[in-house]
Amino acid sequence: MLRSVLVESDNRVGAAAILPTARQQIGHIAGFRAAARGDLHDAFLRTEERWAEFAGWLSDDLGDRVAGDWWLAQALTMAQEAGDAEFTTYVFARMAQRAAEATDRDRVLGLARAAGCSGNGRGQVRAFVALQSAHGHAIAGNTAGFQAAVDDAHHLVAGAVDDGGSLGSFCTTAYVWAQEGDGWHRLGRPRAAVGCFNRALDAWPDSYRRERGLYLARTAAAYAAAGEPGRAAAAALAALELGRLTRSARTTREVTAVGSQLTAVFPTESGVADLRAALAASPQPT
Repeated sequence: MLRSVLVESDNRVGAAAILPTARQQIGHIAGFRAAARGDLHDAFLRTEERWAEFAGWLSDDLGDRVAGDWWLAQALTMAQEAGDAEFTTYVFARMAQRAAEATDRDRVLGLARAAGCSGNGRGQVRAFVALQSAHGHAIAGNTAGFQAAVDDAHHLVAGAVDDGGSLGSFCTTAYVWAQEGDGWHRLGRPRAAVGCFNRALDAWPDSYRRERGLYLARTAAAYAAAGEPGRAAAAALAALELGRLTRSARTTREVTAVGSQLTAVFPTESGVADLRAALAASPQPT
């Protein structure tokens, strides 16, 4: 219950306010797990693995990839020790997601394969795995492989809703559209990316403010690549405000990159000047 509350709070106020409580809870759970035996020990281990993955997610959003690596490795070890096949699948997919952010094609596809081999899981977890394969294909420039994997993800989430509790429940049709937008942008098709991002944002839950900010930043990048500086600047300004409210280093970093790109190519555009001024007045991520 507490983890669900913190996940919801993270969506609204960002990782910085949540991570200390998450670490504290992991310490408590680890103490209970160490003192327990049998089925109770394994139940605590399964709880601890989920909190460790959550701490990794929070660390990543704060820009601390070293801590994110460590927490995710802890989550994977616990999942394998507990014989939790579905969560093992999910953590491998999360590792693939992080490799995609670093554009490490070989690791993305390898980790996605590991996720596919480690267990079946519910449809939304399998869709999340398929999306990591899609990103690996996009990084490799394999449009056909990318499209096939995205189509698989869309099929797997058809009719699914985010119930806020089940593993992978965030992976809805809106999420798949957003991830497809990322892929088209990587493949050099920014207008296709803009279409996907806008479809995703139209259906995005209001409570997911941090993710809305992140995908507005990526929409801005796609508009910039498509040669539409006014729309790019407007999306970037909206993303910057949400990044500030949720204290998301990822969002602020991506908006800063868009601002630099727009300034270099469209320095006299009025919206670009507004974005440049807003960035100058905002704390920059470390």
